[in-house]
Amino acid sequence: MFSSSVVGAFVFSEFWRDSSQAKSGIAALRESGVNAIVTESDSYEHFMVDLAHQAGLRFYAGVACFSDHASDFSWIEEHHGSWPILETGEPRSQMEWYIGISPTDRRRQQYVVAEIARIARTYAIDGLFLDFVRWPLHWEIELRPGRSRPLDSSFDAATLAAFEEATGSLPRGLDTVSARATWIQENRFRSWVDFKCKIITDFVRMARNALKDERPDAELGIYVVPDVNGLAEPLTGQRVRDLEPLVDWVAPMLYQNILLQPPSWIGTALADLIQAAGGKTLPVVQADSNRDRLVAADWGPSMSDADWSATLSEVAHCSNVAGLIVFPGTALMGARGESLKSMLKVWG
Repeated sequence: MFSSSVVGAFVFSEFWRDSSQAKSGIAALRESGVNAIVTESDSYEHFMVDLAHQAGLRFYAGVACFSDHASDFSWIEEHHGSWPILETGEPRSQMEWYIGISPTDRRRQQYVVAEIARIARTYAIDGLFLDFVRWPLHWEIELRPGRSRPLDSSFDAATLAAFEEATGSLPRGLDTVSARATWIQENRFRSWVDFKCKIITDFVRMARNALKDERPDAELGIYVVPDVNGLAEPLTGQRVRDLEPLVDWVAPMLYQNILLQPPSWIGTALADLIQAAGGKTLPVVQADSNRDRLVAADWGPSMSDADWSATLSEVAHCSNVAGLIVFPGTALMGARGESLKSMLKVWG
């Protein structure tokens, strides 16, 4: 089923710091069955795109829409109104490498749309993936088993004003942000979720137009948070049934190892997503936990080869998927690449 579909390897910008190493890396990924380089960076190199194309691979860029972690939170430091405000009235604090940005920030929306147009105009990309196109949530950590329900956001002044304009004024006497948030959650929760979803859907529509205006044949993908206990849509504003018509790929981030779930969780999460996204479903699966959480992010416990094989099997057993993206792609440069190659022969 993967003969004409995407088999992507997600790589970080370090992958192309050295052109000769990038060339050998692309060759190794191609040998494992990969047919697309998927990445995300503040800047790209023409030679990297060219190397991918020369090897017969597609090249998908990416944009971090409502997160500025790559620039050490410079955006929210300079634009204080974009800092997410929790339902408690407190600013959202940093969790690992993540804070998030309020999606109602018009300046951020315009900046990201302009970036999409610039990338599409400058580089011969085959497509682009929208990342962090959601309301603030470090879902991999906050939705882990046993944790309390994540705090909702953002209840910043601009968002509350936009919500009132969309749904009607809030009662007088709600003198604090937490009082307004509590009243909304108790009295207009469905309207609040619909509002959040509309903000995200409208932005994705703008992003699509920016990409297609510059490069009509380029494909648009969106990374989405998999559902956990019915929390994904209310917290992130990602309503897949509304987003699906606007994009070419719906890519659920099935990082079961970071989420502290067994590989069997992937099949359940995929089945729910496929109902809304159908054949556009392009799962992103975790291939390794190769970072020391004391110096970087917590990617969960060590992943065994058996866990990797089980992860691949969960995807293979789902019908109507468009392929897969492996995260991180560099984990395929070895035995795990051979496992993918063997599985692709069976699936094909």
